[in-house]
Amino acid sequence: MLSNDKIRIAILGVGGGGCNTVNRMARQGMKSAKTIAINTDSLHLRVTQADKRILIGKSITNGLGAGGFPEIAEKCAQASKSELREMIGENELVFLATGLGGGTGTGASPVIAEIAKEQGAIVVSIVTTPFSLERARVSKAQWGLERLAEVSDTVVVIDNNKLVSYAPNIPINDAFNLADAITAKAVRGITETIMEPSLMNIDYADVKAVMENGGISLISIGEGSGNEKIERVSSSALEHPLLDVSYEGAKGALLHIEGGMGLTLGEVIEVGEKITSKFDPNANIKIGARLMPKENDSISATAIVTGLQSEQVSKFLQKKQEAQQKRQELSTLENINYI
Repeated sequence: MLSNDKIRIAILGVGGGGCNTVNRMARQGMKSAKTIAINTDSLHLRVTQADKRILIGKSITNGLGAGGFPEIAEKCAQASKSELREMIGENELVFLATGLGGGTGTGASPVIAEIAKEQGAIVVSIVTTPFSLERARVSKAQWGLERLAEVSDTVVVIDNNKLVSYAPNIPINDAFNLADAITAKAVRGITETIMEPSLMNIDYADVKAVMENGGISLISIGEGSGNEKIERVSSSALEHPLLDVSYEGAKGALLHIEGGMGLTLGEVIEVGEKITSKFDPNANIKIGARLMPKENDSISATAIVTGLQSEQVSKFLQKKQEAQQKRQELSTLENINYI
C-alpha cells in the first residue's frame, strides 16, 4: 500500500473556468499536487499560472478557442491525446475542474478524464453548471455532464443557481469567481489533508473508498464563529448544498474541517456528527481536520457528499452503469477466440 507521501495528485483545469480555478490554486501556492491548465485558447492559457500548460488542438483552432462548440473541443482533445497522456502522466488521484455549458470544458473534459482513468487515477471531476436562464448553455452542460459521468469516478456538481441563494448580495464579478473559490478550497483542503500533517488525516485509501464509483455528488460549505460556532457551521453547511438535492440517505462523504489553533478534536467530531446526521446509517464517512492560524476563533467545513438519491442523480447514474456494462460486454467479446 502506498504511503501518503508517495501519492501523486494532479489538478487539471480544462477550459476557461477550469483554468481560472487552477490559476487561483497555483497563485495561492499549491505544493501538495501538480497543477495543469488545459485549453484551446492560447491567449487565456498564456495568462494562467500552473505547473504545466497544454494547448490542445492547435492545428484545428489555431489557438483561438473552440467558439462555444463542444464538438470542436472534443476533436481538439482527441487530436492531442498523446501529448495529454505524456503531460498528465500517471497519478493515483486526479481532480478535474471545469465549467460546463461552453465549448472547451464541455467537449474536452470527458476525453481528458478518460485519459487520466486509463493511466490509473481515481478521477474526481468538479464542475459548474449554468444559470437556468442560459438556456442553450444548459442543454450543452447536460450533454457534457452525462458524458463526463461515464468516465469519472465521481462528478461533483456546483449549480450556479444555488450560488445565488448561497450569496445573493455579492457583486456580480465576485459571484462568478465564487465557484472557482469554492472548488479551490475543497480541492486544496482535501489534498493538503492527504499530503501534509493535520489534526486528522484523510489518506488515499479513504478518498478511494468514498469516491470510486461515487456517481453524481454535491459540495457544501459552512462557516461559524463565536459561542454558537459549532451550530452555525453545521447549519450553514446543511442549508447550502450547491446542488439541488437532499443529503438524506447519502452513502458517503469526505468532510474537511478547518479552525484556529484552539480547534479541538471534540469540536471536529461534533460538527461531523451534525452534518452527517441524516446520512445512510452505513454511510462511508471520512473526516479530515487542519489547524489554520488565520481562522482565529472560527470554524469552516467543506463536505463532498456521494451516493445521493434524486431523480436527476439517478438518471445520470443509470447512464453511467449502462456505459460500464457495454464496455464490459465489449471486453468479453474481445477475449473470445474465434476458430
